[in-house]
Order: sequence, then C-alpha cells, then structure tokens
Amino acid sequence: MIPSTPQEQKQEAFRLFEDGRYIESLKYCKLLLDAGNDPALEVLAASNLFLTGKIDDAEAAFLDLARKMPDSSYVHSYLAKVLEAKGDDGAIAEYVSAVHLDPTNQDALRSCAAYLTGHGDFRGALPVLRRLVEIGQKPADIKNLIRALTVTGSAEEALDTFAEYAEVVGVSSEYIDALARTGDFCTAADTAFTLHRTTHDRKFFLKYLRLVAQYDLPAATAACTASIEENADPEILFEYIQLLRSEGKIPEALAAARRLLGVSSVPENRLLECELLAGCGDTDAALAAYEALIRDELNAKDDLDLLRRILSSYRGFIMTRRDPAREKKRFFDLVASDVNVASLIETGRFCLDNGEINEARSWYYRAYRADFITGGLEYARFLILRGEDRECEKVMLHILANVKKSQDLIHVAGAILDENGKMYRLRRLRDQLVRRLEDRRSSLFSNGLEVLAMAYFVTATNALDDMDYARCKYSCLAGMDILPLPPGRGLCLEDFLLLLGACKSRSVTDRAALFERPRKSRAGTKAKAAEPLALQGLSETEQKVIGFLRAHRKATEMDLRKLLGTRRAAGIVNLLIKKAAEQGISIIGKKGVSEEGEVYEYTGT
Repeated sequence: MIPSTPQEQKQEAFRLFEDGRYIESLKYCKLLLDAGNDPALEVLAASNLFLTGKIDDAEAAFLDLARKMPDSSYVHSYLAKVLEAKGDDGAIAEYVSAVHLDPTNQDALRSCAAYLTGHGDFRGALPVLRRLVEIGQKPADIKNLIRALTVTGSAEEALDTFAEYAEVVGVSSEYIDALARTGDFCTAADTAFTLHRTTHDRKFFLKYLRLVAQYDLPAATAACTASIEENADPEILFEYIQLLRSEGKIPEALAAARRLLGVSSVPENRLLECELLAGCGDTDAALAAYEALIRDELNAKDDLDLLRRILSSYRGFIMTRRDPAREKKRFFDLVASDVNVASLIETGRFCLDNGEINEARSWYYRAYRADFITGGLEYARFLILRGEDRECEKVMLHILANVKKSQDLIHVAGAILDENGKMYRLRRLRDQLVRRLEDRRSSLFSNGLEVLAMAYFVTATNALDDMDYARCKYSCLAGMDILPLPPGRGLCLEDFLLLLGACKSRSVTDRAALFERPRKSRAGTKAKAAEPLALQGLSETEQKVIGFLRAHRKATEMDLRKLLGTRRAAGIVNLLIKKAAEQGISIIGKKGVSEEGEVYEYTGT
C-alpha cells in the first residue's frame, strides 16, 4: 500500500532507510522536500545519497547541513565519512567535531577510531577507544584499545585492560603483542603456540617463531625446519631464511631462498637471493641475479620505493668489485639509462660515493625535475651538506609551496627538521614550514601535530638565541597546546617548559604573547606588493563567485543566490573554501550571519 499522507510517507522513508533500501528511501525524501523544508528529511536524504554511492552530491548536501546544523554530531560524522570516501584529509576534523559534540555517539566514536587506527594514528585514537570501551564494552573495541595501548608504549596498561575484560575478549593476538612489549617473550610465545594449535591459524605460528627467536634462536630455527618439511609455506620459509642469516648460516639460507623462489618469485624474494649470493662470495652469480631483477623491475615500475631499495643494494654490491671504471659503465648502462626518479637518485648517489661531485649534482637535479618531492628532497639534502644553503632553501621553498597531501607535507617537514640535515637553520624555510603546517592543523594526525610542535620548538629555540622573547614564548605555548599525548620519542611538554622558563628569566620586560602572533619585520624594508591569488580547477560557477567577491569585497548568501540562480550558494562557497585550502590559499572568509544569510568577505588580493 502506497502511503497517502505526508506523515506516512515520511515514516515510510525512514523505514526503507532502516531496511537498507536507500534508493527507494531517497525517492520519498525528494518528493517530500519538494513540498517544503524538513531538517530530518534533509539529513535522511543526504545519508541516502552517501549510501547509494553519490559521493559528490552527498558532500554538497552534508556541507550545507553542517552550516545549518553546526551542533549536529550525526551530520559531522557523516560528512567525515563522505570526505573519507573521497580520500580528503579534512575527514579527521569532521570526525573530531562529531565526537566533541556528542561523546556518547557510538557510531561517530567507532568510525573516528577506525579512521585514526587505519592511518596508524593510535595516539589520536586512544581517548576515543577509552570512551567506547567505557560506554559499550564490545569485544572489538576492547581489543582495539589493548592494541592502541601497546603500540603507544603503554603495554602494562594494555595487560591490565585485558585482565579486566578477559572474559569478554578471550586470549587474542593483541594480548600476545602486549606481553611481548613488556619483555615477557616466553609467555607470549607459549600463548601464541597454544592459539596456533587451537585455531590452526598460521599468523599465530609466525608470531611464535618471532617470539622464540628473541630468546632461543636455535629453537626457532628448529621449529621452522620442522614446519617447512611438512609444508613449504612462503612466509615461514622467509622467516626461516632470516633466522639462518642471523645465525651466520649463509649457504643454508641461500639454499632455503632458492626453495622459496620455487613457490614465490616476488621481487623481495629475488632480492634476498641476490644478497645471499653476494654473501656467499659468488659474485658472478650475484651480478647476474641482480641485473636480471633490475631489468624486470625497470620494465614493470610497479613500486618505485622497492626499485630504489633494489638499486641501492645493487649499488652497494657493485662498488665492492675491483674495476671501478668498468663497474661504473655497467651501472650507468643498466640503471642511468632509465629516467625514473629511483634510477636518477641512485645514479647520483653512485657518483657521490665515487667523489664525482659535479656529476652527482647533475643527476640529483634531474631527479628533482622528475619528481619534485622525492627527487627534490634528495637534491636539497645534497645541497645543504655541500654548504649551498641558499640553493637548498630555494628548492625546499618550491617543494613546500607545491606539496598538496598532508602526509607528503609531513614527509617534507621531517626532512627540514632532521637534526642531521641542517635545513632547520634556514629561518625563511622554517617559518614557511610552520605556516603550511598551521594551515593544515585541523587535518593532521598525531604524527603531524608532533612535527608541528617540533617546528614550534625549533622556532622558539632560535628566537631565544636572537633575544626575540615574544616569538619564543608564543612558539612554546603554541607547541605545548598541540603536542599530542602520550609523547613520542623526541619531544615532551617539559622541553617547552624549560625553554619557556629560560625565556622569562632572560627577558627584561615580560610581555604577554597570547593576544596576537608576533611578526618580525626588518627595519627599512617595504612590504612587497601582494600578488593576486590564483586557484586551479575552478568551475564556471566558482569563477563567477570569485569574480563577484573580488569586485564587491563582501556579499551575503542572498546576494550569491541571486547571482547564481540557486539556493545552493552556501554549499558552493563551502566547496570553494575547501578547494582553496587544499591549494594552501585563503581566499574567502566567513564574517558572521545577517538577515540575508551568511556574510562572505574576499580575503585574497
């Protein structure tokens, strides 16, 4: 029977949604929304769009809903799911908002925790998992909490958590890992072996082998031998080879490697054979195996990181041979002839190891031109270690200006802040790094926040040396504010406190630093004229919005609705702001709400 009244149709829309019939539910939503606004139906329609795979439409809908219903945990949680599905770094900020708005929303908590742990951010997931276990006590959540505690260095607390919920979760892989982290390898190995016999799951036998190897290498090797006699499992064979290498039994490891290649000839296993042949002193066979592997990988180019590891191993091997000129020609004929970034970098390193500095520079520069991040970082490292600070800074500023993904930005930041690399001394580069990280702060995982905190710490340290006490205090307070807990390996709150104490004791007048960020300018210099900001990939509608705001400087939501002829003006502006942020540009600012809707201001030039 077809529902006749609007209320019955609304109830049917929700019933269909609960039954998983999202397309039919969406049809009812559209029918009812054509007759008038209903916030509950708008949320339901947006949810249906997401669950039927209409990601772009769902994003626009949830962005609009987030503006209308900023306090809705459900809306922010689903917007986060949409952004996650698109691979958008902004998902983390929306998950955090959803959890903050309603700490009892188990769906938001669980989705947030899954997103964070899926990206390796166990520190960020810890408080979320603690809350989930506190209110739900589901076995999967408890296991995830034990795992997160173990990974973040709180294995004792992980074992206490297991003891509290042992009847709920039972003995598991997470419990074994926690035991191992506390150094109780024997109990962990016994537990893994018991689970293997009970479940016949190979992963527990592999855990058992690795744990036994920690305290009884011959016993682990013997267990491997017995296992592979029954079944030549590739993973267990690989583990067996590593154990033999650890015992210095290279010929036996080589024989096992050849057996492994008989069942699995993946590049990693072929590289293992190459290294073992070299270790046995059979250099001709090693050379042939290396070069066959490299030719295959150069043709495939499936994994440039793996290719670089193979080329690095080959470079180390070939440089041990006796005729440098002949081996250089061999290396160049094979490796340098292919213009991929891995080959270019390793050729540069080969020249550098041979003391051919100018030739190395040429190859590193070509790597930079081929891949501005991977090749550019290697070129910049080469420059800074040669004392060419100005050119290094120029290269790194170009990389920082063009890097898009947050994880790539963190990778670049790690190179800049590396104590051995010396780039952190370049003030202009350091300040630009802080600005870029600050712009991305809401979408950074814990490792990214820790990198930003380290950038603040380096800035504060240099400011103290320059007697710029306001900048030092600001940087210390900002770093303490965003430093994730538990602390990582390199930085803790006490480091900032010590620096802050030194700053306050040295300054003649202890002025407050919290009200605005200090910006130091050189006396006698004029600010450069601002250049117009240029966004890439704009639609005609978005270009129309930019042009209107540039001309009028300010506009209301109603102004833009009239301009565009659509009620979706707010959603279009939100997408435009997000697109600008992805390119590291701030071009539109929200300046409150008037009777004609939100007020927008053009912040570009």
